[in-house]
Amino acid sequence: MSPKTNIPLINLTQIIVGIVAFSQGVQHLADLSIQYLYKDDFHVSPSKMGVFVGLTQLPWIIKPIWGIICDSFPILGSKRKAYIVFCGFLSFIGWQLMAYVGVDNVYVAVSLLIMISSSVCICNVVGEALMVEQCANDHAANNVSVFFGFKAAGGLISAYFSGMLLMYLTKKQIFMINSLFPLTMALLSLKLKETQQTQQSQNIKEVLSIFWTFFSNPKIYQPVLLILAFMMVPSSSSIMFYFYTEVLHFTPKFMGYLKFISCLGTLLAILLYRNYLKDVEFKKIFLTTTIIFFFCYLSTIPLVTRMNVQWGIDDRFFCLGDSVILQFIGELNLLPILVYACKICPKNIEATMYAMLMATMNLGTFAGGQLGNLILYEMGINQQDYSKLYIFIALSSLFIILPLPWIHLINEKKIPLEQDIQYPQIQDIEEKEKLIADAE
Repeated sequence: MSPKTNIPLINLTQIIVGIVAFSQGVQHLADLSIQYLYKDDFHVSPSKMGVFVGLTQLPWIIKPIWGIICDSFPILGSKRKAYIVFCGFLSFIGWQLMAYVGVDNVYVAVSLLIMISSSVCICNVVGEALMVEQCANDHAANNVSVFFGFKAAGGLISAYFSGMLLMYLTKKQIFMINSLFPLTMALLSLKLKETQQTQQSQNIKEVLSIFWTFFSNPKIYQPVLLILAFMMVPSSSSIMFYFYTEVLHFTPKFMGYLKFISCLGTLLAILLYRNYLKDVEFKKIFLTTTIIFFFCYLSTIPLVTRMNVQWGIDDRFFCLGDSVILQFIGELNLLPILVYACKICPKNIEATMYAMLMATMNLGTFAGGQLGNLILYEMGINQQDYSKLYIFIALSSLFIILPLPWIHLINEKKIPLEQDIQYPQIQDIEEKEKLIADAE
């Protein structure tokens, strides 16, 4: 038993949260197949692929809506388990349809992927809400690192097999295999027993009122806007996929290795943060990792200008080393933000508030992706001309450090005080209900 919370260190809820996170990570088994589907079967340009990928990210931008729905509208008396089960089955159906009709038409594929993304996102919202409910401030780093550790472990497994399976199986078969993961998650989640506190739904007006009161505080929305700015780095993922496969002639198997080594970097970062850095001051670790990430991001320039060949460094070796370092530093840069978001969530609307904070990050990522697509298009960088790609990377790197002068807006030391001041009425209600229950 934990001496501070009197909650078992491992319980069924935490197991289900781990399953949700693991399922989300392992479903990335189909990511490489989808990229090759766009490039080889549908023959879309890098910028257009970026647009399609961005569309599938839209459900993650409106995460607060899913959070409000989960907090306010229980299904058969359940506002957690029922959503995981329903969306797990919905995701299963979506992958099955991708296997049979999505491989024939790009717009049908995008529509199905949006549906799948929506169901995965709702499961993610519920899983994160359960995670936040388990978190006291002094355990936030542990719970967040465990959640994203399970997610990274699923991603590690999917990355290892994603390229290898493409060498032996069709995209249709991979989509069918991928459908089994959300189905398994839904079946296992049937065993989840929600506590009375978790089952209690909130009136939607109360949720919105608490949400607005909380979010209108400058000490909350200013750091959130700063996080949004940090996430708006123009993305080069789509053009780099084309560069790897068209210029460097990397095979699907090696592309899977790249994803695997990136996920390995994520796991290493989570372990390092959980064991050694979780108690380090937010500003210190975030400032350090941001500056390091800036210089690591620039390390892609020697690859796209082919300088690594002049230095005698093999393309594959260079990319493997670059991928693990970038992912490792990038994850260390992200984890303090995730922990910060977990700490500032008020009680009773965990799903809504944490979803809002994550949606802010997703909005920044989406905006960065579309900004990157626009810059690529305007600069004329495509699968026929990569001559200006190094300029694009240098320009994108500037977005990493631009928000640093405003990092003082984030002050995690004031989080508990702010929560206590803003929500005494919630705590009073809970105390009254507890006194009534004790009297009965």
